[in-house]
Parts: sequence; structure tokens; C-alpha cells
Amino acid sequence: MVISPKVIQLIDHKLAPLIEEGCRIDQIKMVCAAGTELVKQGSVETGFGKLRIEPSNFVPQGKSYLIEDRYRGFTWVRSSKDKERKHSDNESDIREDPQPSAEGSL
Repeated sequence: MVISPKVIQLIDHKLAPLIEEGCRIDQIKMVCAAGTELVKQGSVETGFGKLRIEPSNFVPQGKSYLIEDRYRGFTWVRSSKDKERKHSDNESDIREDPQPSAEGSL
């Protein structure tokens, strides 16, 4: 399977703050929904090096997150459906900055 350059760009964008905080790529993993193509591949080559991919039955399809083995660093890799959602307390719209979407590829 060939991974889309947009997916790699999104992963690199989300990895950058973790790497800048001192996390090492060999200690970071991306957790994705079980059964996805990325999970089957087991790893992905990023601008920072090879990133491990691990499955989870608790992560919905189209979502994933990056986490350091020692739990120092964490970030969600978001899909385009997360750009706009309702805030549960006051029912106001919350709009997030648009990001490259990896939906359908994760």
C-alpha cells in the first residue's frame, strides 16, 4: 500500500512538537483503529524516521493518535469531521483550524 503524501504531511506536522519537546521517534507510536491498512503495514516512514503503528479496538476508524512510550508526549491526529463540533456546555460552535485530512487513509 502506498501512503498518501498528505497523510505523511499530517503525521509529520503532528510529530514535530513531540520531537521538539525531546521525544525520540523510536519511542513514539501511532495508535490506529484495528484492521486499517496502516496497522497492517506496521510502520510508516516519516520525515523524522520510521514510526511504529499499533492497533487499538478503542480508536474509531478514521482517527489515530501519537503517544510516546513513556507517556511524556501525546497528540491526536484528527480527521476532517473534527473540524467543526458543538460544545456540550453552551451549544456554541467550535471551529478548529483546517488541517490536511487523513480520513479514509488511517
